[in-house]
Amino acid sequence: MRAAASMPSGDLHSPAMSGKLSDMGNVTVRELQQQTKKVIERVELGETIEVLRRRRPVARLSPVPQHQEPAAWPDLGKRVRAVFGTRILKSGASQAVVDARGER
Repeated sequence: MRAAASMPSGDLHSPAMSGKLSDMGNVTVRELQQQTKKVIERVELGETIEVLRRRRPVARLSPVPQHQEPAAWPDLGKRVRAVFGTRILKSGASQAVVDARGER
């Protein structure tokens, strides 16, 4: 009977929807347009949802992995001191070229 399917409803799991949204994480393009906020809420809760156009998957919405703290940068100054010690490095060839050009 189509009477139940034509009733508007705000619940994602209600029988008023086509069943695609609550069935195996699929949603049609139309349902995504009409229920974007609710679909995004489901994705935020960890669910992966495929978007279907004419019963074919065209996109996949999945949660972003939790942010992890980046690894600490190495102490580059300590590394330079370990490699070169206390000696003072002379300017490289590029500095010699700049000096030879003078002011322009």
